[in-house]
Amino acid sequence: MKRFLLSCLIVIFSFSFLLGANAAPVEITLWHGWTGEWTKVIDTIVKMFNDSHPGIVVKPLVVPYGERDTKLMAAIAAGNPPDIIYTMGNVISYAAKDAMIPIDELMTPKELTAYKVYQWPIWKADIYKGHLWTFHGFVDMEALYYNKNFFKEAGLNPENPPKDTATLDQYAQKLTKYDDRGNIIRAGFLPENLQWWGAMFGGQWYRGSKITANDPKIVKAGEWFASYSKKYDVRKLTAFRSGLAEERAMAFDPFVSGKFAMQFMGQWKILDIDKYAPKDFEYGVTPLPVPPGGSPAIVIPSGYGLIPKGAKHPKEALQYLLYWVGKGYEEDRAKIMTLGGWMPLADAPWKTNTAKEYLKRYPQFQVFVDLLKCKNVVPFTTPVELFYSDRLTQAEDRIRLLEETPKQALDRLTKEVQAEFDKIK
Repeated sequence: MKRFLLSCLIVIFSFSFLLGANAAPVEITLWHGWTGEWTKVIDTIVKMFNDSHPGIVVKPLVVPYGERDTKLMAAIAAGNPPDIIYTMGNVISYAAKDAMIPIDELMTPKELTAYKVYQWPIWKADIYKGHLWTFHGFVDMEALYYNKNFFKEAGLNPENPPKDTATLDQYAQKLTKYDDRGNIIRAGFLPENLQWWGAMFGGQWYRGSKITANDPKIVKAGEWFASYSKKYDVRKLTAFRSGLAEERAMAFDPFVSGKFAMQFMGQWKILDIDKYAPKDFEYGVTPLPVPPGGSPAIVIPSGYGLIPKGAKHPKEALQYLLYWVGKGYEEDRAKIMTLGGWMPLADAPWKTNTAKEYLKRYPQFQVFVDLLKCKNVVPFTTPVELFYSDRLTQAEDRIRLLEETPKQALDRLTKEVQAEFDKIK
């Protein structure tokens, strides 16, 4: 009888082992907003993750950014959210809505400490109400791209880009081109992204629980934006902009197609230029010129990837988030950078052969690597981050179109965002 029982136990154990060995991997759903050619890039990264994590299969789904927030909140309310979603740097806004799971509840204290030590302290932008809600998988930096051929054409030294905004203004005038009827056919430069330039002018977007969009230094930045609309005629600029293709429109991209001589853009543009620019296209990248009384600065929003509340497989979703950090997958993380320009935020991936070869091939990329180490970090991580960003875009449009003075637009912005913030204190 004992032998019979022992034989039965062995059979049961063996059968259980085989079932475990052949268990289906956990499927997790990823929502993201990268469209067009970039969908293929994300598919490649997902395949890399799936190949290196045999127990997990990520299923990506494109959800356009304009629909993302409404669909996510509806999915959470219905109890059927994705396991992970990539947003636009507004994780803290979702945390304030109790719409996501903090990752420190999914990690042991030892694991959490190891990742905090591994990554540069940019993760501090993801802390809210005592919890860490995500790790930045990447962060975008901004710099000034300039067309060296246009510089030569205008008699400017292509190896001496503008270092201050006064020189930038002078170069912009020399590089702007008109047709016979006086219409702008090439912009020398046009200010964009008041969020970033406000920081360059020395402003702060909030102080504690006080919204400070009308910081006098940010108002100065707004006045500089408006000066271009006045100098180059807002009607002509509106007509010029209306004829531009979208940024990232491959060969029709405004910078690649020669519609701008200088333009404020992120590190991803290097890959676009490599793919779509003509062979004789020469360009340089330089840190943003410094305004009077300002200083070099970078703006850091909260992170991009989040695990929604009610996700069915949060621990497996966490593995995909951490994969973008790169700990233990340094070569893969360096490859992610080569695919889409998403820079690692830790030292180890930069030491890989893949990263070193990439910097050799694209020396312009070093400008963005150096910017990541800028000590003047201006945060933009409030619990109303999403609302703030949306209203800031509207305020910037009103300034650019001369519909309001910069002070009026920024006073209104401050009042609107403060009222929204006060609702959730």
